[in-house]
Amino acid sequence: MRLDFDTFLVALYTTVDDLYRLHFAPHKPNRPGSGPRFSDSEVLTILLCGQWLGKSEREATRHARLHWLGYFPRLLSQGQMNRRARDLAGVLVQMVPLVASQLRAELAAYQVLDGLPVPLMRRCRGKRHKLFADEADVGKGGADKDFYYGVQLLLSVTPEGIITGFILGPASTNIRWLAEDLLCWRIDPQGEPWKAEDLPPSNKRTGSNYVGPRGPIWPRGGVGAASREPYICDGGFSGPIWTDHWATDYHALALTPQRYPEEGAEAVKAEHRCWRHVIETVNGHLEGALHLLFPKARSRWGLLTRIAAKLVAFNLAILLNRLFGRDDFAVATLFSW
Repeated sequence: MRLDFDTFLVALYTTVDDLYRLHFAPHKPNRPGSGPRFSDSEVLTILLCGQWLGKSEREATRHARLHWLGYFPRLLSQGQMNRRARDLAGVLVQMVPLVASQLRAELAAYQVLDGLPVPLMRRCRGKRHKLFADEADVGKGGADKDFYYGVQLLLSVTPEGIITGFILGPASTNIRWLAEDLLCWRIDPQGEPWKAEDLPPSNKRTGSNYVGPRGPIWPRGGVGAASREPYICDGGFSGPIWTDHWATDYHALALTPQRYPEEGAEAVKAEHRCWRHVIETVNGHLEGALHLLFPKARSRWGLLTRIAAKLVAFNLAILLNRLFGRDDFAVATLFSW
């Protein structure tokens, strides 16, 4: 049974407002002049609502002005909403692991690590002006291993589908470098992950993916908390140099199919694949219900704001579904108009 929109909007606003007042408002710098007439919680609520509708900040503000003015009588202009949304990008990033902690994700028996391609533009012939710098480039990904221009999103997900942390890198970056930064910053947010020069000489093959990250890997605030439980990974994370390094330096046990002994390996690998099924469900909801692919971003901060908002919206959907006794993964049918 879907929630009516009034119930959904009130529940979403009160949840967001409680989290914001408790964890972010005390750390907000005092600025001269009178306080804002439109609160940060209201900005976040409209931004998160827009994720279910597949709308950008501009479109979400226009939709709110046409349909939600009774809920938000002091709605800001489109330009003001865009600036406030970018200003709250850091809050959205930190809200991903924060909502996960509200869902008691730290009690999970394991977490699944997996990369998800996020194309930003369609491929075409000829030269076009690039909107992004080195944070996005051309790489291969997805089920078809096709080329795309965009970024790669690394997610850490519990067996219940809760996103506990994320990190972004250029599309061509090897997935191990994303995992390296995520696991390092989970232990120490100011830590220094491995660079190309830290790899053993035998791994430094010219032209290989071991040359190092192809661009910035960010943001640190979204990686989430460290876990002593195993990380279930696919073959792309394999390699004894990497997995031994993560276990020794970050206390992170990364289980890949290659780590299992030969005796009885097929049965264990089959169970390993079953453990990873949840990530496919999460990816499907992010792409289908929350419109992750081609997020219509035109700048680095716009990209971060929109991706973080979609991940927060997914975790909040699980939180609201549990609040109203619905199935955790009923994301696309959360509310009705």
